[in-house]
Amino acid sequence: MKRVELIPIFEDNYVFVIIDESNHSAVVVDPGEAAAVIEFLERSQLSLKAILLTHHHSDHIGGLTELLEFQAAPVYAPLKNKNSIRNANYVQQGDVLDLESFHFQVISLPGHTRGHVAYWSPDRKWLFSGDVLFGLGCGRLFEGTYEEAFESLNKIKALPPETLVYCAHEYTEENLNFCKLLTRLDNSPITGDDEDLVLYENELLGKRELNLPSVPLKLGIEMKVNPFLLAKDVEQFRYLRDLRNKQ
Repeated sequence: MKRVELIPIFEDNYVFVIIDESNHSAVVVDPGEAAAVIEFLERSQLSLKAILLTHHHSDHIGGLTELLEFQAAPVYAPLKNKNSIRNANYVQQGDVLDLESFHFQVISLPGHTRGHVAYWSPDRKWLFSGDVLFGLGCGRLFEGTYEEAFESLNKIKALPPETLVYCAHEYTEENLNFCKLLTRLDNSPITGDDEDLVLYENELLGKRELNLPSVPLKLGIEMKVNPFLLAKDVEQFRYLRDLRNKQ
């Protein structure tokens, strides 16, 4: 049996541990901090098979050195981050990773950063998307262009609607407030059904009251309510991203 464990770090980050219980092995995604990950691996008696990095920001790679000191494993990182992430196996669009019982396709998703990639498990319908897509939102554009970010979201939208999106931050409640603001604007690009957003809100608040994560996201649902996925063109996306930056 394979499953994904979410390990909270910092204020709102998640590290993901992908587990194959049949052989007690694990792949770690974006270890921004090592201590909690090491404690989990030790407690669960898991062997570290690989580390996947989506981009070079410190809250995603800050625990890498300590984690490798705990247990050596191959590291996979974006080719465009070669200068900031050393001694890794560098990946780009179209690469396929066969890590014993774990299989991933690499999808290039520039925008948040120029080299950002995601790791897609086609057999499980799992997407480890870093900071490109969030619940009811998307990542800020630190390095890439609006056009790149919009195209990256379109790549995600092309995946099966049953896809579970493992995004690396718990921002969904904040983004819900932004969505409510948009519903009050006459020129809002949102074209989704208000009823869908109410249902989303009810489920979200129920989870958060129980201190449960909103991650993973259900892509099919995000495509109905996430304004950045509802944007019809780059100009609508630009309008939304600029407005969100001011909130």
